[in-house]
Amino acid sequence: MAHLTVQELSDLCDAMMDRMGLELLPAITKANREDTLEDLLSSLGMEDLLGDNIESREDLILGKVIVLGASAVNVEKLRSTAKKMGFDPKRFEFQLDYSRLKHFNFGKVRNTMGYVAIFAGPMPHKTPGAEEASSFLARVESNPDGYPPLIKLQASNDLKITNNSFKHALGQLSQLEGTPTRR
Repeated sequence: MAHLTVQELSDLCDAMMDRMGLELLPAITKANREDTLEDLLSSLGMEDLLGDNIESREDLILGKVIVLGASAVNVEKLRSTAKKMGFDPKRFEFQLDYSRLKHFNFGKVRNTMGYVAIFAGPMPHKTPGAEEASSFLARVESNPDGYPPLIKLQASNDLKITNNSFKHALGQLSQLEGTPTRR
């Protein structure tokens, strides 16, 4: 590509600033998930924004996990399983009532830094936030940059929230976070 003129650079800058409000959060969320946030900020000359506080970076990495889907296992049992596997049970948000999921705003997990993963069990196909997709899960799978990683809770190849499928998902979460030690 040929170098841009001063006017073309100015126009590009204006166009980028116009889109920044819509595109910035998804871009930094993705970079944070992919562990490239420091590189992104460095390329923009903004690495100082992260600061030197390692603990605050850890807090960014350790966001919430939302658990969606009908479950025969109660929330306290799932929290206890998470704790036994070394996770802070407060990191998990549970939406386990099938009938309430019909009206749950699934859009709240899109382009947000608050959630680091979606654990998905059985849920209604037509839900708010699925938009043009056949289901919320199909929407997440077709738009991976707009959502946290999706981990399906399965038993016998069917979506099912069991204690074992939850343990398996926690193992996958550990791998996503690159945490050989428990949290």
